[in-house]
Amino acid sequence: MIRTYEEINEKILNGKANVISALEAKSLIAEKGIKHFFNTIDVVTCASFEINTNAILYLSFGQTDPLIYFSEAYINNILAYPTGPTDLALSCVAFSEDRPEYSGAHILEELVKGNDVCLKVTGRNLDVFPNKEFETWFNLSDLNNAKLFLSQAINQNDIAATNSGAKDINSNMGTLIAHLENSTYNSSSFLNPLVNDPFCKTIGIGTRIWIAGTVGYITGHGSNHNPNQKRNEFKLPVGSAITLSAVADVNGMKSKWLRGGFLKSFGPVLYVGIGVPIPVLNEEIAECLSITDDKINTTMFDFSIPRRTKPILGQYTYSELRTSTVVINKKPTLSAPLSSMSGAIEICDLTKQSILKKELLLSKPVAQVNMNTDSKVLNSRLPELV
Repeated sequence: MIRTYEEINEKILNGKANVISALEAKSLIAEKGIKHFFNTIDVVTCASFEINTNAILYLSFGQTDPLIYFSEAYINNILAYPTGPTDLALSCVAFSEDRPEYSGAHILEELVKGNDVCLKVTGRNLDVFPNKEFETWFNLSDLNNAKLFLSQAINQNDIAATNSGAKDINSNMGTLIAHLENSTYNSSSFLNPLVNDPFCKTIGIGTRIWIAGTVGYITGHGSNHNPNQKRNEFKLPVGSAITLSAVADVNGMKSKWLRGGFLKSFGPVLYVGIGVPIPVLNEEIAECLSITDDKINTTMFDFSIPRRTKPILGQYTYSELRTSTVVINKKPTLSAPLSSMSGAIEICDLTKQSILKKELLLSKPVAQVNMNTDSKVLNSRLPELV
């Protein structure tokens, strides 16, 4: 038996669809088996609530009188980039010079909360746009539109990090204590949408998803997309692999699932919640949805070497990492997540409720994700100095 998106959506609209979370799916499959699961369940909701550093906020303002063409702009003293006469792009990791712990991600969080923020702009020297300076306070209701673009909305897997060096390191993976005293990872593992759909059979361009409490869409593959990553015996990547980009209207987002953060001596980050419904179209998809943490590996890298290629200190399952202690080079090492598993579990349930309330219907991808590309590196093409 093969189901279609149309059949499942009709069941959703008629209130007859069986929708469960990924956590519930693992338990049901373990208890009743794949065939029972496939014959019973229509949709499984997956989720992540992880650190993101690849996000842009697009803001579209109305025109001033007299007219202005933005040349330079600051929002709460953070530099934003003009993308049109009165449109701005604000990086969520851009930060204020006088408050480096305050970033574009915090501005996004304030706007979602309904707060006012300060805009200061200068205008280009153009005859038809004579306004040269403008300052105001604004909130979301004052904008024509506000969209969040996540260049790395969903990561199929991530690395784990530790530090064998003699000094502590403040990194994008948090503070790593010297002499292998701790390790960190950033993944929702068995709840992750791309772990449950490891080859993007149901997730693609145009897929409708849940982003921080509102509806968003997958726009294509994302930053550092690496579908050719080595995979384990369960066909799951052992490190960073497929990444997907997404976009959503900021209106309707909830600040609980969209938060500005700051990693000590590294910089700003955005915490964002993502929920993805996976239709159980066939038994192959049902089999993928049975995956558990003991079958998902990641690679432990030594961050004491600040180079593109770092020493590998082994591979670990998420079952091992979530025990809070792993053995690295025969040394017991504390292990801690940067992401929120409890948040991801709650987002699975919220996505499920959105489907049952008919607010989030399934959408068949209009195109598949590019699965035949390599992640490139950045090397200098300038001549070497003698």
